Amino acid sequence: MVCSLTHEQACSTTKSRIRILRDEEFGNNLISLCFQCDDAHCMQSCAYGALGRSSETGAVLVDDHLCNGCEACVIACPLGAISLDQEKKVVFKCDLCGGDPECVKVCAREALIETNTDRASKERKSLLTETAKALSQRGT
Repeated sequence: MVCSLTHEQACSTTKSRIRILRDEEFGNNLISLCFQCDDAHCMQSCAYGALGRSSETGAVLVDDHLCNGCEACVIACPLGAISLDQEKKVVFKCDLCGGDPECVKVCAREALIETNTDRASKERKSLLTETAKALSQRGT
């Protein structure tokens, strides 16, 4: 909720940049959020140049003025980490809160942590692949 409150001034699961999905089969929670991929399919899919990488944080950012809401990036994201704001008709995703993620600060169980890993590392790519696989099996 802190995500939507920080970005939209409202507590809303539909406006959050991070989603918690319940896997009923195994009784686990799956987290759908942007991995800030090195090979960002969302950026490659945008014909309008509305997605770019921050030189300060490495986060993939959305330029609301260039986004036309076509959702090509939503389809391209293997993690379901990009959503369309139905009211504004532009996409939104995690922007790492400018380098100081609010979700990490308020996660009392430390289920969310911020790490400085090489975006191109084998371990990170493996985690991305496994997460995408788990989310796709769930039908997300």
